[in-house]
Amino acid sequence: MMPVTPEVQVRALQAEDEPLLAEAINHLLARTPYSLPMDELQRQEQFYQATPPALYPVRWQGHARLCAWRARRLEGFIDVAVGLDSDSRSLPDYQPFGLLRFLLLPAKPEMVNETARALLTAAEDFWRQMGIGHVKAFHMSTGYPTFQGGIGVLPGDWTEHIRVLTAADYYLVERFYSLRRPLDLPVEEVMPLAGLSLVYRGKPTDRLYLLYRRAELIGQARVTSLVVETGAAPLRIANLLDFQIDPPWQRMNIGKWLLRRVINDATLQSYQQILAHVAQNQQAMLNLLNQLGFIEENYRGYTLEKALTH
Repeated sequence: MMPVTPEVQVRALQAEDEPLLAEAINHLLARTPYSLPMDELQRQEQFYQATPPALYPVRWQGHARLCAWRARRLEGFIDVAVGLDSDSRSLPDYQPFGLLRFLLLPAKPEMVNETARALLTAAEDFWRQMGIGHVKAFHMSTGYPTFQGGIGVLPGDWTEHIRVLTAADYYLVERFYSLRRPLDLPVEEVMPLAGLSLVYRGKPTDRLYLLYRRAELIGQARVTSLVVETGAAPLRIANLLDFQIDPPWQRMNIGKWLLRRVINDATLQSYQQILAHVAQNQQAMLNLLNQLGFIEENYRGYTLEKALTH
């Protein structure tokens, strides 16, 4: 008589699950570029708070953390939510969407398909109960702050994740490149136009640059602090986000001057590198980074989406 293999069971995360889950997630984060394992406080914030912290503002409307078990063994985990991200949360008529924030798959290849199906089915049940018709997976606005500097997109070398998600009808929406630049000496700054002024907001670990032409806001940048363990000594990295110049003011070297200012500020604050994740369609930004000595890493990140059928 053949032995009966227990089925995968999915249930909500419980307090007693947390030590095993922490070990599995932190093992994965430790092998992911620009990521750090979560400490206990960060795990409490991400797994148990109704409004977990993220790199960008989010209007959370629902949050579920689901674990997959088989014969008392933790096989997988999925973090899903409902809400509006920074691009849409201020729009009153915009419909909320589903968010797939993180997916942990089994270490054993033979368990991946069954566990992924069980977790994704349970996630879709949650979204449908919340009236959701569209899902964003690994969107950069809702990632864990310790996951790739808070970017949270799906690393391209997580091939099993890409395979199971595309098999479940998720489709690739955006591809991101990662570029970095060492910081040693300041670079020359030349202000391109008279009447420009730069205003700083935030704090040293999360600084916002607001660029004005007289009284008109024409550009901005944001830099957050990222510390990565390298095995020898911690590496302090300036994480460049939200860099933009309004279209009427582009091609006037304003963006080049603002980026030089950001580089010099990071150098003076003793950061050792500056990092940027850039979508593949942001060709002007890619060109600007290349001009100022940024080097593209051997990395691709992805966001995916799916339309749910009822």
